[in-house]
Amino acid sequence: MAFDVHQAVTDRIIAALENDASETWTCPWHRTGGALPRNAVTGKAYRGINVLSLWVGAQAAGYTDDRWATYKQWAEMGAQVRKGERSTLVVFFKDLSPGEADADERPRFVARGSYAFNAAQVDGAPGLDGSEPASAWHLPESFDRFVADTGAEVLHGGDAAFYQPTADRIVMPPRERFHTAHGYASTMCHELTHWTGAPTRLARDLSGRFRSQSYAAEELVAELGAAFLMAEMGLAPEPHPTHASYIASWLKLLRDDSRAIFTAAGAASKAAQYLADMRD
Repeated sequence: MAFDVHQAVTDRIIAALENDASETWTCPWHRTGGALPRNAVTGKAYRGINVLSLWVGAQAAGYTDDRWATYKQWAEMGAQVRKGERSTLVVFFKDLSPGEADADERPRFVARGSYAFNAAQVDGAPGLDGSEPASAWHLPESFDRFVADTGAEVLHGGDAAFYQPTADRIVMPPRERFHTAHGYASTMCHELTHWTGAPTRLARDLSGRFRSQSYAAEELVAELGAAFLMAEMGLAPEPHPTHASYIASWLKLLRDDSRAIFTAAGAASKAAQYLADMRD
Protein backbone atom coordinates (compact mmCIF):
# COMPACT_ATOMS: atom_id res chain seq x y z
CA MET A 1 0.00 0.00 0.00
CA ALA A 2 1.32 3.45 -0.94
CA PHE A 3 2.30 5.80 1.87
CA ASP A 4 -0.53 8.23 2.63
CA VAL A 5 0.99 11.42 4.04
CA HIS A 6 -2.42 12.82 4.99
CA GLN A 7 -3.28 9.75 7.04
CA ALA A 8 0.17 9.60 8.65
CA VAL A 9 -0.05 13.18 9.93
CA THR A 10 -3.68 12.80 10.96
CA ASP A 11 -2.94 9.61 12.90
CA ARG A 12 -0.26 11.37 14.94
CA ILE A 13 -2.55 14.27 15.80
CA ILE A 14 -5.39 11.89 16.71
CA ALA A 15 -3.01 10.01 19.00
CA ALA A 16 -2.06 13.28 20.70
CA LEU A 17 -5.69 14.30 21.17
CA GLU A 18 -6.58 10.88 22.57
CA ASN A 19 -4.17 11.51 25.44
CA ASP A 20 -6.67 14.05 26.75
CA ALA A 21 -7.58 11.58 29.52
CA SER A 22 -4.32 12.35 31.32
CA GLU A 23 -4.50 15.03 33.99
CA THR A 24 -1.06 16.27 32.97
CA TRP A 25 -1.80 16.27 29.25
CA THR A 26 -1.39 19.45 27.24
CA CYS A 27 -2.76 19.88 23.74
CA PRO A 28 0.18 20.13 21.27
CA TRP A 29 -0.82 23.63 20.23
CA HIS A 30 -1.05 24.87 23.83
CA ARG A 31 2.66 24.88 24.54
CA THR A 32 3.94 26.74 27.57
CA GLY A 33 6.88 28.28 25.71
CA GLY A 34 8.51 28.66 22.35
CA ALA A 35 7.28 30.08 19.08
CA LEU A 36 6.34 28.80 15.66
CA PRO A 37 8.67 26.04 14.48
CA ARG A 38 11.21 27.45 12.02
CA ASN A 39 13.56 26.05 9.46
CA ALA A 40 17.08 26.24 10.88
CA VAL A 41 18.58 27.16 7.49
CA THR A 42 16.13 29.73 6.11
CA GLY A 43 14.78 31.03 9.42
CA LYS A 44 11.29 30.95 7.95
CA ALA A 45 8.39 29.71 10.08
CA TYR A 46 6.63 26.56 8.98
CA ARG A 47 2.96 27.02 8.13
CA GLY A 48 -0.29 25.10 8.18
CA ILE A 49 -0.16 21.38 8.86
CA ASN A 50 3.62 21.42 9.40
CA VAL A 51 3.23 23.62 12.48
CA LEU A 52 0.99 20.96 14.03
CA SER A 53 3.14 18.03 12.95
CA LEU A 54 6.28 19.59 14.42
CA TRP A 55 4.52 20.67 17.61
CA VAL A 56 3.25 17.12 18.09
CA GLY A 57 6.77 15.79 17.52
CA ALA A 58 8.27 18.31 19.93
CA GLN A 59 5.73 17.51 22.62
CA ALA A 60 6.24 13.75 22.33
CA ALA A 61 10.03 14.05 22.62
CA GLY A 62 10.19 17.01 25.02
CA TYR A 63 11.99 19.36 22.63
CA THR A 64 11.99 23.05 23.57
CA ASP A 65 14.03 24.29 20.59
CA ASP A 66 11.91 25.64 17.72
CA ARG A 67 14.48 24.98 14.97
CA TRP A 68 14.06 22.09 12.52
CA ALA A 69 15.81 20.97 9.34
CA THR A 70 16.31 17.88 7.22
CA TYR A 71 19.32 15.61 7.71
CA LYS A 72 20.92 17.11 4.62
CA GLN A 73 20.29 20.69 5.72
CA TRP A 74 21.89 20.10 9.13
CA ALA A 75 24.90 18.50 7.43
CA GLU A 76 25.27 21.51 5.13
CA MET A 77 25.39 23.70 8.25
CA GLY A 78 28.24 21.60 9.63
CA ALA A 79 26.03 19.85 12.20
CA GLN A 80 25.41 16.13 12.60
CA VAL A 81 22.15 14.39 13.49
CA ARG A 82 22.98 11.90 16.22
CA LYS A 83 22.78 8.20 15.39
CA GLY A 84 19.46 6.63 16.29
CA GLU A 85 17.47 9.89 16.37
CA ARG A 86 13.94 9.64 14.96
CA SER A 87 12.69 12.19 12.45
CA THR A 88 9.38 14.05 12.39
CA LEU A 89 7.19 14.12 9.31
CA VAL A 90 6.73 17.38 7.42
CA VAL A 91 4.72 17.90 4.25
CA PHE A 92 5.44 19.72 1.03
CA PHE A 93 3.27 19.99 -2.05
CA LYS A 94 4.65 18.95 -5.41
CA ASP A 95 3.41 20.40 -8.69
CA LEU A 96 2.74 17.46 -11.01
CA SER A 97 4.92 17.61 -14.11
CA PRO A 98 3.26 17.87 -17.55
CA GLY A 99 3.91 14.17 -18.07
CA GLU A 100 1.92 13.27 -14.97
CA ALA A 101 -1.12 15.50 -15.47
CA ASP A 102 -3.46 15.73 -18.45
CA ALA A 103 -2.81 18.68 -20.73
CA ASP A 104 -6.38 19.94 -20.34
CA GLU A 105 -6.24 19.93 -16.53
CA ARG A 106 -5.24 22.84 -14.34
CA PRO A 107 -2.00 22.33 -12.42
CA ARG A 108 -2.48 19.86 -9.59
CA PHE A 109 -0.49 19.59 -6.39
CA VAL A 110 0.06 16.42 -4.42
CA ALA A 111 1.25 16.10 -0.85
CA ARG A 112 4.66 14.54 -0.31
CA GLY A 113 6.41 13.70 2.91
CA SER A 114 9.82 14.82 4.08
CA TYR A 115 11.56 14.35 7.41
CA ALA A 116 12.97 16.91 9.80
CA PHE A 117 15.11 16.75 12.93
CA ASN A 118 14.99 19.15 15.84
CA ALA A 119 18.09 21.09 16.90
CA ALA A 120 18.02 19.09 20.15
CA GLN A 121 18.79 15.96 18.08
CA VAL A 122 21.87 17.48 16.49
CA ASP A 123 25.50 17.85 17.51
CA GLY A 124 27.05 21.14 16.43
CA ALA A 125 23.80 23.09 15.98
CA PRO A 126 24.28 26.87 16.31
CA GLY A 127 23.29 28.33 19.68
CA LEU A 128 20.03 30.10 20.37
CA ASP A 129 19.81 33.88 20.68
CA GLY A 130 18.80 33.59 24.34
CA SER A 131 15.41 35.27 23.94
CA GLU A 132 12.72 34.24 26.38
CA PRO A 133 8.93 34.18 25.97
CA ALA A 134 6.95 36.88 27.72
CA SER A 135 5.80 36.29 31.29
CA ALA A 136 2.49 34.46 31.67
CA TRP A 137 1.31 37.29 33.91
CA HIS A 138 2.07 40.17 31.58
CA LEU A 139 0.99 41.13 28.09
CA PRO A 140 3.23 43.43 26.08
CA GLU A 141 1.73 46.68 24.80
CA SER A 142 2.23 45.31 21.30
CA PHE A 143 -0.62 42.85 21.90
CA ASP A 144 -3.16 45.59 22.56
CA ARG A 145 -1.86 47.44 19.49
CA PHE A 146 -2.28 44.26 17.45
CA VAL A 147 -5.94 43.94 18.52
CA ALA A 148 -6.59 47.63 17.86
CA ASP A 149 -4.97 47.45 14.42
CA THR A 150 -7.46 44.79 13.30
CA GLY A 151 -10.29 47.30 13.62
CA ALA A 152 -12.52 44.65 15.17
CA GLU A 153 -15.27 45.91 17.48
CA VAL A 154 -14.67 44.35 20.91
CA LEU A 155 -17.21 44.64 23.70
CA HIS A 156 -16.18 43.63 27.24
CA GLY A 157 -18.80 42.27 29.60
CA GLY A 158 -20.53 39.11 30.79
CA ASP A 159 -19.04 35.67 31.36
CA ALA A 160 -18.76 34.25 27.83
CA ALA A 161 -16.41 34.94 24.94
CA PHE A 162 -17.84 34.72 21.43
CA TYR A 163 -17.95 36.30 17.98
CA GLN A 164 -21.40 37.65 17.09
CA PRO A 165 -21.81 37.49 13.29
CA THR A 166 -25.08 39.45 13.15
CA ALA A 167 -23.47 42.47 14.82
CA ASP A 168 -19.98 41.68 13.48
CA ARG A 169 -18.43 42.12 16.90
CA ILE A 170 -16.48 40.20 19.51
CA VAL A 171 -17.75 39.89 23.07
CA MET A 172 -15.16 39.20 25.77
CA PRO A 173 -15.41 38.88 29.57
CA PRO A 174 -13.43 41.55 31.46
CA ARG A 175 -9.72 40.79 31.74
CA GLU A 176 -9.94 40.19 35.48
CA ARG A 177 -12.22 37.20 34.84
CA PHE A 178 -9.30 35.30 33.29
CA HIS A 179 -6.81 33.35 35.43
CA THR A 180 -3.84 34.59 33.39
CA ALA A 181 -3.12 37.39 30.97
CA HIS A 182 -2.19 34.82 28.34
CA GLY A 183 -5.55 33.12 28.81
CA TYR A 184 -7.19 36.41 27.92
CA ALA A 185 -4.91 36.89 24.91
CA SER A 186 -5.49 33.33 23.63
CA THR A 187 -9.25 33.75 23.87
CA MET A 188 -9.07 37.10 22.08
CA CYS A 189 -7.03 35.52 19.26
CA HIS A 190 -9.55 32.67 19.06
CA GLU A 191 -12.43 35.11 18.60
CA LEU A 192 -10.43 37.24 16.17
CA THR A 193 -9.87 34.13 14.05
CA HIS A 194 -13.65 33.62 13.93
CA TRP A 195 -13.96 37.32 13.00
CA THR A 196 -11.75 36.83 9.93
CA GLY A 197 -14.26 34.39 8.47
CA ALA A 198 -16.91 37.07 7.85
CA PRO A 199 -18.11 37.48 4.23
CA THR A 200 -16.43 40.90 4.00
CA ARG A 201 -13.06 39.44 5.03
CA LEU A 202 -11.95 35.89 4.21
CA ALA A 203 -15.50 34.61 3.56
CA ARG A 204 -14.70 31.31 5.26
CA ASP A 205 -17.64 28.93 4.82
CA LEU A 206 -16.84 25.36 5.83
CA SER A 207 -20.37 24.01 5.39
CA GLY A 208 -19.74 22.80 1.86
CA ARG A 209 -16.55 21.00 2.88
CA PHE A 210 -17.65 19.55 6.22
CA ARG A 211 -21.49 19.75 6.12
CA SER A 212 -22.86 18.74 9.55
CA GLN A 213 -19.38 18.91 11.08
CA SER A 214 -18.70 22.47 9.88
CA TYR A 215 -19.23 23.99 13.36
CA ALA A 216 -16.63 21.71 14.93
CA ALA A 217 -14.29 22.42 12.01
CA GLU A 218 -14.65 26.19 12.45
CA GLU A 219 -13.91 25.87 16.17
CA LEU A 220 -10.78 23.88 15.31
CA VAL A 221 -9.72 26.61 12.85
CA ALA A 222 -10.20 29.24 15.56
CA GLU A 223 -8.26 27.23 18.14
CA LEU A 224 -5.36 26.66 15.74
CA GLY A 225 -5.43 30.25 14.53
CA ALA A 226 -5.13 31.47 18.11
CA ALA A 227 -2.20 29.13 18.74
CA PHE A 228 -0.42 30.30 15.59
CA LEU A 229 -0.91 33.97 16.49
CA MET A 230 0.21 33.51 20.09
CA ALA A 231 3.31 31.62 19.02
CA GLU A 232 4.18 34.29 16.46
CA MET A 233 4.00 36.92 19.21
CA GLY A 234 6.05 34.83 21.63
CA LEU A 235 3.14 34.34 24.03
CA ALA A 236 2.04 31.09 25.67
CA PRO A 237 -1.28 29.91 24.20
CA GLU A 238 -3.93 28.57 26.55
CA PRO A 239 -7.12 26.64 25.74
CA HIS A 240 -10.29 28.53 24.93
CA PRO A 241 -12.87 28.13 27.75
CA THR A 242 -14.91 25.79 25.51
CA HIS A 243 -11.90 23.74 24.37
CA ALA A 244 -12.62 20.55 26.33
CA SER A 245 -16.14 20.25 24.95
CA TYR A 246 -14.82 20.03 21.39
CA ILE A 247 -12.22 17.28 21.79
CA ALA A 248 -14.66 14.48 20.97
CA SER A 249 -16.05 16.28 17.91
CA TRP A 250 -12.54 17.03 16.64
CA LEU A 251 -11.53 13.38 17.01
CA LYS A 252 -14.59 12.30 15.03
CA LEU A 253 -13.83 14.90 12.37
CA LEU A 254 -10.25 13.70 11.97
CA ARG A 255 -11.17 10.01 12.02
CA ASP A 256 -13.82 10.54 9.34
CA ASP A 257 -11.58 12.58 7.04
CA SER A 258 -7.78 12.29 6.93
CA ARG A 259 -7.53 15.61 5.06
CA ALA A 260 -9.66 17.59 7.52
CA ILE A 261 -6.73 18.67 9.69
CA PHE A 262 -4.88 19.88 6.58
CA THR A 263 -7.89 22.03 5.62
CA ALA A 264 -8.30 23.38 9.16
CA ALA A 265 -4.60 24.15 9.60
CA GLY A 266 -4.44 25.84 6.20
CA ALA A 267 -7.47 28.00 7.00
CA ALA A 268 -6.01 28.86 10.42
CA SER A 269 -2.70 29.92 8.88
CA LYS A 270 -4.54 32.08 6.34
CA ALA A 271 -6.55 33.73 9.12
CA ALA A 272 -3.46 34.33 11.24
CA GLN A 273 -1.63 35.86 8.30
CA TYR A 274 -4.64 38.06 7.50
CA LEU A 275 -4.60 39.43 11.05
CA ALA A 276 -0.81 39.81 11.12
CA ASP A 277 -0.91 41.80 7.87
CA MET A 278 -3.23 44.35 9.51
CA ARG A 279 -0.59 45.53 11.95
CA ASP A 280 0.58 49.12 11.47
